[in-house]
Amino acid sequence: MTDQQLVCGIKRKDEKALDCLIDRYGGLIKSIVSFHLCDMYRDECINDILLSIWNNISKFNPNKNSLKNWIGAVCKYKCIDYKRKYYKEQFSQLDESIPSACNVESNLLKQEIENDIESLLCALSPEDRKIFKKRYIYNETTEEISQSMNIKSSVIYNRLSRGRQKLKKSLLRSGKYEK
Repeated sequence: MTDQQLVCGIKRKDEKALDCLIDRYGGLIKSIVSFHLCDMYRDECINDILLSIWNNISKFNPNKNSLKNWIGAVCKYKCIDYKRKYYKEQFSQLDESIPSACNVESNLLKQEIENDIESLLCALSPEDRKIFKKRYIYNETTEEISQSMNIKSSVIYNRLSRGRQKLKKSLLRSGKYEK
């Protein structure tokens, strides 16, 4: 079954097409999730990714990207969502009544996430890192970033676009991302 047939089958809500997609791209999905999430929420995230592909296949445009790359992007963004969810759950529940061992574990998790982000963004300049963090971690709009950093919105868009390209090249070189 070709990628085009897979897409058409999933659009028709054919479960056999989804099974073929899992057979063909399940390893890719699992490796991306394993790279980003370790053990936290791994199975739940994979299921959510498959559901997202099932529900949003109409947004796939073969003229813009290959199915493999589109699935990879869906995986990456779901993993980011799960990291945020886990981070928020862990730190919103913390208060002074929790034993210090939990605080140490939470601090280690927070440090691990920060280290992951820093190692990912190391290919960018310090100012571009700041823009990426504001946009993708703190969910600030480009207009908010523009105002806070006193930079035009168009410059922010360009830096984000160029930064994504730099990160992709960096990940390709390191072997953490496949074309």
